[in-house]
Amino acid sequence: MSPHDTREIARPNGLVRLGPHEMKVEDGARAQTFRYADVEALRLSFRPRSLAFKVFRLDLRMSDGRTLRLHNVATTPGAVFKPYQRWDEGYATLARALTARVAAAAPQAQRAAGFAPLRWNAAALAGGGALAFVSLRAAQALAAGYGQAAVIALAGAGLMGAFLVPFLARNRPRPLAPDAIPSEVLP
Repeated sequence: MSPHDTREIARPNGLVRLGPHEMKVEDGARAQTFRYADVEALRLSFRPRSLAFKVFRLDLRMSDGRTLRLHNVATTPGAVFKPYQRWDEGYATLARALTARVAAAAPQAQRAAGFAPLRWNAAALAGGGALAFVSLRAAQALAAGYGQAAVIALAGAGLMGAFLVPFLARNRPRPLAPDAIPSEVLP
């Protein structure tokens, strides 16, 4: 697809139109236009939610202060009480095309995958600390002769680790090249 082509990508709550110089996001009766040349920052990240693990987010910050966040799942209030509507293929297509168009129109724009380094370090420290604390408490319970409590604490530590390790691995801070988007930040 050429950067000069116009492309429409349907999503659960509306439509995204990628034009040669700008993107138009329609969300119900509301529509916003974002010029690629005015993009200050573009970030792709992995953002699991309580009811859906494979959730990804595209963050766009414009030079006029406006921001846009798009997820690969519907973000309507009712989505909490029913299965999420997914648009994985369309989201991945949008992320790839938008990254290429922003790179061409706004080479000064910051393009990143994963979390910002400070946020990632804080998440790793807090998550690692919580995991170490629960594991230590399991060892203490086992040493005191409370085997059932130790097993429950170890199970909790295992679940925590099963979530934390992929979360941190997918959100590792790195630059976002238009021709090499990390698969960890795409559905």
